[in-house]
Amino acid sequence: MSAYTDQAIAAHSHTFIKHASVASSPAYSSVSGRRAIGLTALGVALAGAVAANANASSVTIYGIYDLGVTQVSNIAGSSVTRMDDSILQGNRLGFRGREDLGSGLEAFFNLEMGFAGDTGALRQGGAGFGRASLVGLSHRGLGEISLGRQFDLMNPTLVQFSPISSQGVYSATVGDADRVGGNWLNNMITYKSPVIGNFRFSGQYSFKEDGTSTTNAGRAFSLGGSYSNGGFNAGVAMTDIKGYTVTPATAFGVSRFLDAAITSKTSIKLAKYRTVGVGAGYTMGQFTLSGLMTNTRYEGSSGRSQSMTSFVIPLVYRPTSQWLFEAGYSQSRMDGSQWRGINLMADYALSKRTDIYASANITRATGNGASAVIFTLPTSSSQNQSALRLGVRHRF
Repeated sequence: MSAYTDQAIAAHSHTFIKHASVASSPAYSSVSGRRAIGLTALGVALAGAVAANANASSVTIYGIYDLGVTQVSNIAGSSVTRMDDSILQGNRLGFRGREDLGSGLEAFFNLEMGFAGDTGALRQGGAGFGRASLVGLSHRGLGEISLGRQFDLMNPTLVQFSPISSQGVYSATVGDADRVGGNWLNNMITYKSPVIGNFRFSGQYSFKEDGTSTTNAGRAFSLGGSYSNGGFNAGVAMTDIKGYTVTPATAFGVSRFLDAAITSKTSIKLAKYRTVGVGAGYTMGQFTLSGLMTNTRYEGSSGRSQSMTSFVIPLVYRPTSQWLFEAGYSQSRMDGSQWRGINLMADYALSKRTDIYASANITRATGNGASAVIFTLPTSSSQNQSALRLGVRHRF
């Protein structure tokens, strides 16, 4: 399962810093007194050095737990009520650390595991730290570089312009074809620039690793850029992957893909996958209006290809610090098929860490015998599918 927008949780995390202290000994003679004073002075100096170093190094433990009940109108022809987790945000337990190396340079790491709240099982295919596993260096004037597994740039650059940012993954475009809901690449080098005149740029490269990677059999790269000024924000991103695997019938609810008949068990390794998106949003008072457009191209080994174009428009209303309301509309087109979705949500904060929410997601598919499918849910037997949900989220 993808894992989904990362909201700031540093305020709810716990940081541990080492401490040092020295106690002096009384002087029983002039000689021992001088030795004691000398040892005390040396101890204080060492303690100061240790304490200074300790204050520049920290490890943070954090997490998110999202669980609720969803009533789905049609799964393979039947109405189903199920417990579902990681919808508003992906469940996680993480460790984040940093060390100040001086002169504006820092070392950092992030290890983050995903888990199923209803069973306790690991997500991301059972990977121990499937949500993030990276280490790197950052400099306040030069930017940061990291190595390891993390999201490609579609999610961190563009999710703020999608309903996913507030409503979660049920509101993703069909199959999350554009990866805005959040997906990972292994064996990756990532560079993020500092903010330069309200702009920031990022680039990533994922190595082929002899076709053994679980995310891409060939090389992959991703690029992103963002702009922020007052209430206005904009971003553009793209990801290009060789050897990307898709399951079109379950992801999109289609019976044909790349001009060939498929079944629910058909898995296709693409010669090339490429997605690109551009989004913008403006906040004025209690309202934020955004828009996002993406285009995703699938190229098979035979040279055949097809594309999906999607756009979403979310509107967020925050009347108080406790209440959040959002409405969104999405539309996707691919090879004669079309999917339209309407998303509604109300969220109430019980505290800074805990909130409860209710959401409604409705989708309809038309053309070429396509079936409706809400992202992460099994496919409907008809052109319609809806999901009504009540959930609770706790951040720590």
